[in-house]
Amino acid sequence: MRIFKLLTCISLLLVAPCLEALVHVVRKGDNLTTIAQSYKVSVASLKKANNIKDADVIRIGQKLQVPDAATVFTSYKIKRGDSLSSIASKHGLKTKELSAYNGIRNANKIRIGQTIRIPPKSGVAASKYANLPANVKAALDKISIKRGQWKNIVIHHSATTADRAINMARFHKEERHMENGLAYHFVIENGTRGTSNGDIYVGDRWKKQLHGGHMKLWAHNQIAIGICLIGNFEKSRPKEKQLEQLEVLISYLQDKTGVPAKNITTHSLMHPKHTLCPGKYFPTSRLKAMAQ
Repeated sequence: MRIFKLLTCISLLLVAPCLEALVHVVRKGDNLTTIAQSYKVSVASLKKANNIKDADVIRIGQKLQVPDAATVFTSYKIKRGDSLSSIASKHGLKTKELSAYNGIRNANKIRIGQTIRIPPKSGVAASKYANLPANVKAALDKISIKRGQWKNIVIHHSATTADRAINMARFHKEERHMENGLAYHFVIENGTRGTSNGDIYVGDRWKKQLHGGHMKLWAHNQIAIGICLIGNFEKSRPKEKQLEQLEVLISYLQDKTGVPAKNITTHSLMHPKHTLCPGKYFPTSRLKAMAQ
């Protein structure tokens, strides 16, 4: 990762607060999701700052302006005896967060004299959820979650081109006779049937911390959070706004539940012989990048 300083740091002390406008130069393997994670900003803010219409179309060597929300940080020069985990702990961060913020792929490969950026704790949280609507975050924050209860996050599609969460909830309760209604914990709307594209519907199963009804096996329903995106992804890709909201929702749920990145998956990956859900056009590789 190459970072260009557009404003000079006022201080060159060992630990100095800096205010810089940052530019990220796209390298092989980068995508907007991984770049956004590195700086703790949303994909939406990166797209807006760089006038990008399609999140999948960036090129190696392209210079991307990182939004101002990510630019206030503290510079720290690594000294003998330091480790990334000890530096992270000292600043109240997780090693994973510090690695991502600095684009460090191997936490064991740091060197004496190397300068890294320490994000402000409040700034990380604020920018991380900047794309999560305030009303949704407020509703989610009220829900008491037992950390460790949930082990997986599983992504589905509705397999319908046009639909809405409240209709699905009615169908599951009245037609499929599911006692707890909507089988999923969350639904992300696609702007059809009077909904707004990207709206996050928080189901009663999540509000009441009940098991899901979205998996074939009862044991999986007990521990798997179900997120359904409206759309038939055997026919077309999810809408970009849906993916952006999926990313920030996954990030929130990971922080609250402790579900590891390796356990964020799709219905078909969990049951390859049982279903095609969420469809061949769902960007599974991008999902894995979201969960890093």
